[in-house]
Order: sequence, then structure tokens, then C-alpha cells
Amino acid sequence: MASIIKRPDRPLPYFVYWREPVTKAQRSKAFATKRAAEDFRDTVSTEIRHGTYTDRRPVPFQTFAEDWLTRTKPAVSPNTGALYEWAVRKYLIPGFGLTPIQNLTAECIERWQADLLAKGTPGPRSVEICRTALGTMLKDARMKGRLYVNPMEAVRRFDVPKRELHYLTVAQVKDLCERVGRVYGVLFLVMAFCGLRIGEVLGLQWPDLDLGRRLFVQRQALWRRKRDCQDGKPRWHLAEPKSKAGTRVVEIPAPLVAFLVAHRADQNGGPNPLGLVFPSEDGTPLYPGNVRRRAFQPALTALGLTGIRMHDFRRTFIALHVEAGTHPKLVQERVGHSNIKLTMDVYGTLAGKMALAEEQTARLDSMASETSLTLVNTWSAGAPKTSQNNQNQPEAPKAISA
Repeated sequence: MASIIKRPDRPLPYFVYWREPVTKAQRSKAFATKRAAEDFRDTVSTEIRHGTYTDRRPVPFQTFAEDWLTRTKPAVSPNTGALYEWAVRKYLIPGFGLTPIQNLTAECIERWQADLLAKGTPGPRSVEICRTALGTMLKDARMKGRLYVNPMEAVRRFDVPKRELHYLTVAQVKDLCERVGRVYGVLFLVMAFCGLRIGEVLGLQWPDLDLGRRLFVQRQALWRRKRDCQDGKPRWHLAEPKSKAGTRVVEIPAPLVAFLVAHRADQNGGPNPLGLVFPSEDGTPLYPGNVRRRAFQPALTALGLTGIRMHDFRRTFIALHVEAGTHPKLVQERVGHSNIKLTMDVYGTLAGKMALAEEQTARLDSMASETSLTLVNTWSAGAPKTSQNNQNQPEAPKAISA
């Protein structure tokens, strides 16, 4: 625990000494009065005894943020790591700089947040990403004992405009696939009717497909290296999907099997050392940006479709299952969402926009008719008799006229 030593020859004569509970390193702090030293000693001793002790040495925000990026990188997906690095280096470090993280307050963070929103760039969604990265970082600082309270818990949120959900109809999917040709057409069909992300479909390999049983195991995705690409190394690598739920068994609709069989026959003799289902002409993986620029966007422009992204193929997949009446839990497993709330946010929104299917409408009408018929029979027999309990109730007192 902490102790006090008086040194009369010093400007601040009362020194409090203690050892940190984890590192066992000795710390000290000087005070002008004995009362202040005793109060600090009691506080430190209580924190050490209750396990709430935090390191009181100031840590510059920039130092902690860069260390946090290094420690977090192996634990997150490459895209998430790149997003964190973008937020930290472009907005968080310039915003807080050498300010000790112990000095960050909710008011300080709210002013930084308001300044970014007032500039107009980045937009509200990007500011929300930066805010999320900051909250994750300060939560880590709290768990590591650098902070006693996470100031983000008291920071007020701001409204972020909801992005309108777009999806393609079956007719639009057909027109799009006809426009882009056979290879890209099969790729887009797999995305739309199997619910794959663009990185997942580009990382798909033939050994993962069982066309006889009409299913495949989604076990990896294509990730593009950004900052950590070494000279002479490819700017891509195959890794596990975005989350544990991303590794899943996916059913292939029967009509797509014939397209995939023909697609594999067209590849015979071509370079494909990785066994990819959708390789480039030289056998390397296709880049999502090239797919978007060379096939997807020109086809949308030709069809007069706006506001559609390649990720909206997953919305299309969910919309098709909403129309088919599939249970949301089954949809969650097929799209690989780690949380059913993600599925329900899309499922519920799309279901609200769609008219009920004929079978569902007929079932609802049948239940309404059965209820109505019962009520008609009851009401036509006359008013229900007053219960015995009601008969025994005393009469309400009559009003006395003046």
C-alpha cells in the first residue's frame, strides 16, 4: 500500500510512495501539506485494494493511439484495420495530438465532434466511424488501466442520416446479367441468389463447391493489402471471412448449377493456379474495383439504375427471401450475419415495403374470416348475459339533487 515520507529540504516536503499492482514499479508524488498527502495516500490504497487502480502518468493521445493501432491490427480484419488507421491518422491524432488521454473529457470530445460536423467534410457517416474508433480505443485504455472512466460514455450522439436500402428485382438482375456477359453474369447471379459479399465470391475456390449436392462452404474471402504490401508481393491475400458467422454452408439454387458447370468448362486450359471460381485472365484474383469499373457500373448506367452498389446484391438476396417468406433466422445464417439485429434491420425494412404474397394474404384473410364468423354468430345470438359477479355488485349511489 501507499506510505508518506516527509523531506523538509524539498519545496513540496510530503512524498507519497506506492507500488503499482501489476508492474510492481515504485511511484511517488509530492504534496505541500500533510492533509493532501494523506488524502492521496488513502485514495491510492483504496484503488489498489479494490482493483480499480489506474496509472497516473500522463500518456499523450498520439502515443497511445499509435500503440493501439499496432496492438489491434492482428485482432481485426484487414478492412477494419485499414478503417481504424484512416480514422486515427487523418482525424483523431490531428484533433487530440499530444493531449494526455487522462485529460480527455466528454466536453472536449463533443467540441471535436461538432467542429468536424460544422466543416461538412467528412460527412456524418465518416464522423460516426471516427467516433466509433475513438470509443473502442478509450474502452481499451479503460481495460488496460490507463483510464478510470471512459469519457465516451457521456458524449452525446448526433443524428446520422439513414442510407436508403436499395435492392434489385428479379427482372433487373436478369437485365444486368445479360448486359455484362456470361462470366460477370454468373458472378452476379451467385452474389444475388447466394448472398455473398464481393470479397467472398472473388475468393471462392472450386474445391469448396459441391455442385452435385448444390451447396458450397464459404470459408475464405479476398482481401486487398493497402499499406503493408511488400515489394514483389501480390496486393491481395485470401483470409477468413469478416466474422466467424461468415464461415458457413450456402445452398446453390438449382438453375445456377448448370451455369456454374458451363463456367467451369470454359476455364479448362486457362491459367488458374489457385483454383478460383472467378479468376482474372492471368489466373490471379479479380479486384473488386475492376469488377465495379469494368462491368457493374457501365451496366447500371446503360439500364438507367442509380444508387445501386455491389453490396446491394446482399440486400437483393434478403429481399428475395422476404418475398419467399423465409424465417429471418434462416436468412441470418445464409448471409453470415454475426448478429440477427443486422438481418432484422434489413429484413424488417424490406418487408415493410413489399406487398404480402398471395398465399400470405389468403392465409391472413382466412384467419380474419374465421374470427369475424365467430363474432357474428355470438353477436346475432343477442347480448351476452351478465355474469353472476356483476349481478352481486351493489348499485351505484344515485346522485342527490339539490
